[in-house]
Amino acid sequence: MHLRPVCFCRRIVCVALLMLSVTASAAAADWPYWRGPNFDGTAEASGLPDDWDPEGGPDGNVLWKREDLGGPCTPIVMDGRLYTIQRAEPETPREGEKVVCLDAKTGETLWENRYNVWLSDVPAERVGWSSVVGDPETGYVYALGACDIFQCIDGESGETIWSVPLHEQFGMLSTYGGRTNFPVIHEDLVIISGIIINWGDAAKPNHRLIGMDKRTGEIVWFSGTRDLPYDTTYSAPSLVTIDGQRQLIIGAGDGAIWGFQPRTGKPLWHYDLSLRGIFATPLVVGNKVFASHSEENVAPNNNVMGAVVGLRVSGTGDDTKVEELWKEMEVVVGYSEGVLIDDRLYVVDDRCKMWIFDAETGNPIVERKSFVGSRQRSALLHADGKIYVLTENGRWAVVQPTAAGFEVLNKGRVRDAGFAGSPIVADGRLYFPSSTTLYCVGTEEGKQTPVVMSESMGEESPVSENPDVAQVQLVPAELLLKPGQEIELKTSVYNILGQRLDAPTEVMYEVDGPGKVEGSTFIASADAAHAAATIVAKVGDVSGAARVRIVPDLPWKFTFDNLNDPPVTWVGARYRHVIREIDGSPALTKITTIPKGARSRAWMGHSDLSQYTISADVRGARMSDQLPDIGLSAQGYVLDLMGENQELEIRTWSAQHRIALGNDTSKVEFPWQEDTWYRMKFRVDLESESPAAVAVLRGKVWPRDQPEPKEWTVTARDESPNLAASPGLYGNAKVAELYLDNIEVVANSDEP
Repeated sequence: MHLRPVCFCRRIVCVALLMLSVTASAAAADWPYWRGPNFDGTAEASGLPDDWDPEGGPDGNVLWKREDLGGPCTPIVMDGRLYTIQRAEPETPREGEKVVCLDAKTGETLWENRYNVWLSDVPAERVGWSSVVGDPETGYVYALGACDIFQCIDGESGETIWSVPLHEQFGMLSTYGGRTNFPVIHEDLVIISGIIINWGDAAKPNHRLIGMDKRTGEIVWFSGTRDLPYDTTYSAPSLVTIDGQRQLIIGAGDGAIWGFQPRTGKPLWHYDLSLRGIFATPLVVGNKVFASHSEENVAPNNNVMGAVVGLRVSGTGDDTKVEELWKEMEVVVGYSEGVLIDDRLYVVDDRCKMWIFDAETGNPIVERKSFVGSRQRSALLHADGKIYVLTENGRWAVVQPTAAGFEVLNKGRVRDAGFAGSPIVADGRLYFPSSTTLYCVGTEEGKQTPVVMSESMGEESPVSENPDVAQVQLVPAELLLKPGQEIELKTSVYNILGQRLDAPTEVMYEVDGPGKVEGSTFIASADAAHAAATIVAKVGDVSGAARVRIVPDLPWKFTFDNLNDPPVTWVGARYRHVIREIDGSPALTKITTIPKGARSRAWMGHSDLSQYTISADVRGARMSDQLPDIGLSAQGYVLDLMGENQELEIRTWSAQHRIALGNDTSKVEFPWQEDTWYRMKFRVDLESESPAAVAVLRGKVWPRDQPEPKEWTVTARDESPNLAASPGLYGNAKVAELYLDNIEVVANSDEP
């Protein structure tokens, strides 16, 4: 984790600016979350247009448009600034990703925060299939990038405050579908989720949630749903208070709707809805949850596709429960999120047909009614008595609810574009993000009532009603340390509702593993190497735990002798890899029997490592006339020995083959044989060149029983370099297994 320190004098200035910012926010009708400050896609507004012309013109109601800012990202607006995620330098060898900040009133660019994408399967056209979230208290915005780089950015200056590579440190997946989850702010936390293949007892895939200190990036809690979910998803969380208990509600990759306590991460309830992941964000209003999907239903209706369901949540703590109010089968709403208007639920299915349900009974009022377009992804927006609808095939409509259902006021289309991002409204102006253009639409009469996001969640029960300690939280909840390193622990206690209580006066600590606690300071054992520990904090009879990985400085060497499993500190390695005896010696084996685990990455340690060389003995089996792909990763780049293509390639953004685009020598033909041991070697250097550093990448492969060749087999240069990243492994074993042994990682300064 990379944390940028903030000096004390800067903190004083920030406090002063914060007071001004909070005052300004109170008067502004912000839209700091993709579904708005109420989490429900609604706003109290007036004077909004019921027609607009994408081509502009004096009567087109288009206040401004940016034809260079298109894509699937739903923007947000906070303190008069609009934020969106975009491709950076598209179709070039330097292509990456960026958060862009505009003046929301004029469309003028205020700043851009650009960053690289590495070791991700997300194609460039799906960059931004997410949204940032804004925090009115600090003025920060938070963005999860396409390769799971999670950033906290100063919303005024564009400066990165802290950054955590969640793929390297937690094993968060980024897939070809571009399914990147949405962060949400709750008090001092920013919460993010995704499919995570972690380490130790969390090594199996799980849709997990991570609560982080929004100011520092420190891990406060680490929670999850169920192991082995079918999908990654981009369902977003909502925050609500039910029966006096604050809850975070989200659709998960295991096909269920889940409720958690946001301060502690404690799971409260779940409702099984689909056999595959939930993509559409559940709509939460009061104690009711409305959810939908487009896949197979759970038994006994698993032969039926799609459903919309109404749920009621009640109770608190361990007695929190969910009950099904109603369920309408064969309504295929996989992507779009609905709105609730006068106790009626309005949803648009995947084929762009309107459905209206009685929210209490589920009785259909309107069924499968065509009104615009034929494909739907965007959420609905309800404001000024109208519903704004954007469709995937570029159609749009403004409709008005009526006693009989709805009336189409106006509709039209944008040319050569579609809408995957959702409409929003802020300060009386509408924003429509198409695949090619961002539109600001409005009139001079547009007005909007401000909403304080923290107040929209509802009022909790007084803490005094539940004064007993029910949960202990140890922070940081997840640690990566070096031998001998010390870290101060913070222990907090919570009641059964997940409300924070006064700090405990006495805490007892226990450590299982190489380390000890003195006072409230954990000290990793000086002689520990690639080892793990668990710290337990006890307050009375209640306890909480934190997990620690201890990884030394380079050099490293792994022979797998006397090991039953891959090293415990490796992220993403266990479950998909086992130790087997190959040619009379234990070797790390990437197995093929794990569903959806054919292609995988594993990470070995700290993400601040730079300019090192990783080497390994590798071997591939042939099954069904196929060979696997075997790769080593270094500093965010991969050297891939491709079986079926019989090639050797260096790349960084896998879906874009970014390095290969600009380097003729980064890929070569390389015939290799099954059941033969080879030695792979991959080195990354940084050279200082004007105006910035350049990464020099070199890889070679040769039969293990032969001398190392002097020349490198493949080489490449990257003028937009990854400056630091964890060493790791890459493997693609859809049918045939691959084997690794004698893995070494050394600093280039120690290389001969």
